Amino acid sequence: MPVTHPGPAPQPSRRTPAPAAVVPLRRVLQGTTAALGLALALAGCGGPGGNEELVGTSTPSAAVTAEATSIFQLAPGQCFDRPAEDGLYEVAVVPCEVAHDLQMYALFQLDEPTWPGAEAVHALADAGCREQFAAFTGADPAESDLGYTMYTPSEGSWSEGDRQVQCALQLNSGGRMIGSQTASG
Repeated sequence: MPVTHPGPAPQPSRRTPAPAAVVPLRRVLQGTTAALGLALALAGCGGPGGNEELVGTSTPSAAVTAEATSIFQLAPGQCFDRPAEDGLYEVAVVPCEVAHDLQMYALFQLDEPTWPGAEAVHALADAGCREQFAAFTGADPAESDLGYTMYTPSEGSWSEGDRQVQCALQLNSGGRMIGSQTASG
């Protein structure tokens, strides 16, 4: 069932992340303030020999300014951290060379003219994200340490013409990545 937000909200908040039950083994693109605080604490303490799992070949930069951006404005290849709170769609865009939670890898449109229902939207989005996963990473999602999460249109945004699906890479372990995962295998 789509996540809904009470009261009127700006257009970006009418889209919903795919629920975890529909996307098994993939965490939904929603963080909590506590998780963000923990991630920031780990990032401040992390480094060689730290407890934080980092995947990639670049090294994190000590001073990085994150740029707050609407998740709906991200392009494939951009790296970002999870929203600070559930239901927020402003994300911190960071250079891929520093530790990050997610990397946008695909955007595509669904072709159905009428709302097919939440389950059908999520199934179509999952199939499209799975197909684009291999094209971006060079790996099969079933055989990779990477997983994906996605944002899909809600019934309300669909009625206003929204058909866009967004796919973002993440580590299946829940750790943070360093470097772009393009053709990471």
